[in-house]
Amino acid sequence: MRIFLPLLLLEAFINVVFNEQINRETFAVVYILINSLALIGWFVKKSKNRTIFMILTFGLLIRLAALWYDQSVALLPFNTGDSYKFHELAVETAEALPDVLLEHFTGFYSQVLGVVYYFFGPYRFFGQYLNVAFVVLAATKLIDIAELLKIKDKNTILMIFLWLFMPIPFLMGYALIREGSMYYLIVLGVYHFLKWFEKYNPIYIVLTILPIYIASLYHEGALYILPAMIYAFLFYDKKKEKINFNFINIMFLIVAVIGAIIIVTQNADSFIDKTNAETGGGSTYLAALEINNPIEFIMYAPIKGFYLLYSPMPWLIRGGLDILTFVFDTCLWGYATYNILRNFRKIDTKYKMLFLAIFVAGMVYGMGTHNTGTAMRHRNKFMSLMLISYIGVKDKYIDSKKEQEKVGGELVC
Repeated sequence: MRIFLPLLLLEAFINVVFNEQINRETFAVVYILINSLALIGWFVKKSKNRTIFMILTFGLLIRLAALWYDQSVALLPFNTGDSYKFHELAVETAEALPDVLLEHFTGFYSQVLGVVYYFFGPYRFFGQYLNVAFVVLAATKLIDIAELLKIKDKNTILMIFLWLFMPIPFLMGYALIREGSMYYLIVLGVYHFLKWFEKYNPIYIVLTILPIYIASLYHEGALYILPAMIYAFLFYDKKKEKINFNFINIMFLIVAVIGAIIIVTQNADSFIDKTNAETGGGSTYLAALEINNPIEFIMYAPIKGFYLLYSPMPWLIRGGLDILTFVFDTCLWGYATYNILRNFRKIDTKYKMLFLAIFVAGMVYGMGTHNTGTAMRHRNKFMSLMLISYIGVKDKYIDSKKEQEKVGGELVC
């Protein structure tokens, strides 16, 4: 980001100064080429070995190829519907600037995209390119997280590969939707959350909350990643390196639960209407589950959250894309969850809090989600938390145990 953002600002300045003298569409294509070369240079700096560099570079190039195909041949999945709305609102925003400053427009992502369009032109492909850039920049930040956690190279490679090539996140990574920038902001927040466990500097608390808060402006559900992190900031015992359950933090949890119940009760009609809203399409699930009061709302939240995090369920598979998602996305989420829960009692607090954050946010998102397509889209906002938790547990506990067993077996022989 230290290289990419200054480049974008310089390019925006050139477009403003020479607005009448240049063809902005041609320059947008040129900027994509320049910025892509800068990203590849950044990959050289961030890669610990050739394998990681190749994964990062191929991850960028295949997304650029998908972007070209989407623009020149046929629309790819996830680049319809919402993406058209985002584009149209962004164009309106760009046309109103600088005289009208966004007040009458809705949707933070469309506003941000409108500012981009104002400087670079109303070109869908450039907005899509920025999402591609955010996804690969998030991959380089995952490398920083791997170094922070002292994860072995083979597991770092696995984490980066999964991040860049899991099918559904890949298909969302070039589309004109808000996912790419949200992915980056959430990874940035998680990085500083983990950094706090190393240095306990209050600045890392701010740097954890700020990017996740900005991500919540794109979609407010992202905010619910924070409660587990804030709980860790408040009650983590730095000397014992764990959270001790005592009277104070147990009371805090009780107050938090009571507060949640009060909020749900006071806004029952609004919450229940969203939960029971009808949705079209063949991927609808839990259609018969009707919630009529706040108690049922709270009781069914885990079920709705489970469906969001592990869709499509085998009995809901409709076709090829669902099969692909089930095999390469859902099964991985299930396998990662199994390994985290299997080692839950002994794993570090930071992994426990990331895992808890996934399920708290999953329940919140799940209550307003009614179909597999939307569930897959939302759950991938938490993919970085799941990957970091799983790879961290795999590296420190699962692989280490296997190595010890192997050494023990050799000594016996």
